[in-house]
Amino acid sequence: MNPAILISLGILAYAVFIVWHGFRSFKSTSESSEKFFTADRGLNPFVLLCTTSISVFSALAFYGAPAGIYKDGIGFYSNTGGMIAGLMFVALGYRLWLLGKEYGFTTPVDYLRSRYYSEGYGLLVSIVLVLFIVPYVAMQLIAIGDAVVVTTDGLVPYVIAVAVGTIVVSLHIVGGGMGSVAWMDTFHMCLGFGTLITLIVYLTMHYFPNGGFAEAVDIMRQNGTFSILSTPGPNGAFDWRGIVGNALTGAIATVVWPHIFMRTFVASSKENFRQMSWAMPISYVLVYTPIVLIGAIIAPAILGPGFSQPDNIVAVLSTQYAPPFIAFISLLCLFAFGVSTADSLLLSASAMASRDIYLHHVYELKGKTSNPKQVVKFGRVVLLILMVITLVIVAIRPASITDYAYKLSSPFFAQILPATMAGLFWKKASKEGAIAGTVGGLIVATVFTFFVTPPLGFSALIWALVANTILLVVISLFTKVPEDVISKYHTRIDSIIYSGAELSSLTDATIAAVNNK
Repeated sequence: MNPAILISLGILAYAVFIVWHGFRSFKSTSESSEKFFTADRGLNPFVLLCTTSISVFSALAFYGAPAGIYKDGIGFYSNTGGMIAGLMFVALGYRLWLLGKEYGFTTPVDYLRSRYYSEGYGLLVSIVLVLFIVPYVAMQLIAIGDAVVVTTDGLVPYVIAVAVGTIVVSLHIVGGGMGSVAWMDTFHMCLGFGTLITLIVYLTMHYFPNGGFAEAVDIMRQNGTFSILSTPGPNGAFDWRGIVGNALTGAIATVVWPHIFMRTFVASSKENFRQMSWAMPISYVLVYTPIVLIGAIIAPAILGPGFSQPDNIVAVLSTQYAPPFIAFISLLCLFAFGVSTADSLLLSASAMASRDIYLHHVYELKGKTSNPKQVVKFGRVVLLILMVITLVIVAIRPASITDYAYKLSSPFFAQILPATMAGLFWKKASKEGAIAGTVGGLIVATVFTFFVTPPLGFSALIWALVANTILLVVISLFTKVPEDVISKYHTRIDSIIYSGAELSSLTDATIAAVNNK
């Protein structure tokens, strides 16, 4: 039988498996919004590590990073600034976890709205995060669609591939919520790492049998691609500003992107954060090392210079330069990275739309009692709506997959970073400062992303963060924070941290009662 047909059937079977896995817990997650959105705050350290790491990697890591390195040089590797930011996840995440346990927070909006005592600010953050989640989800599906077309040699059309991918991702979340997402992420993390190693071992043994990577580098010297290793920047120049922006993007993706932010609330205990302080950076090294080897050495040595479709480097290597089995597991690896990020982002969008907009504004502010079944049902409806919107975007596909990540989502997600950090560690961070900083950062990001080229070679993200931080600090210095906010978010949490005490079972029971009301 034609290998393309076998690969197509294998992917279809895997898609069915993912949907089945989600719907196994459909009934239990329908009863509780806490279970649907946070897996009852019970993820063990290994599962939390896997679901967080692979949600950061995404299809951009598997396809976009090798393409970026091939096009712009080894300097593109700087987007792994997230390795260091893994420690930020621990530093920020532990405090956020305590706040989540203490006050029942589920989303970034929960925390920011309450810390800065502003309904308007919470609504603004909700809209911005949900709005820019869609392009990044679209990036995952575009990468999957392109890879399916290349791997099946055009047997499966692009539109069919992205439609199936979108439906699979959406139904998986609709069925099982955070619990299903986290456990599937754990499987995908193991699958993705194993696939990368398998692909590299095969290509190296088959095409560089006499000297391995050393032989590949010699070939790069001869075919004119050695500059990828010797010049850490695009277009044959050392671009330190681009490297800083790239690293900052990777760092922010590891901390305050909404689907990562939400994972700070789902840990089972503080032991999760102790283990992630060393395990998360290691997971970055383990996964990104083979990715860099593909983009910086293997692809240039095999494909030579000027490859016309750099976004498809991995698909071409695994399809045209490896046997069908390698092509199949490489496509599964892309599914692993892409699906794990897409479902996490869509779940976070659903949580913010249902809890922070629907539940909070329709029920809580009006003193009404909500039914957890209604909240979950509304969240599932939001997922289906987002599925349709995403399908439209991936059909139009207005930019390359790396543009989706670096020119749209990341600069706008980043604008909650100053308010998040200041709210956790600076008692004087005020409502007025947070609003001015976030709005100012969003304006700068919009101007420098869509209308004006950022000056001095720095990215829109950097300029927006600078404006955001300055406005937040200056205005906070001239405004006042209510004493009850300081007591709730600083004095109380500091006393828990410095005493080493865990939250009481009474507090946990109270939170559970509030979240399931």
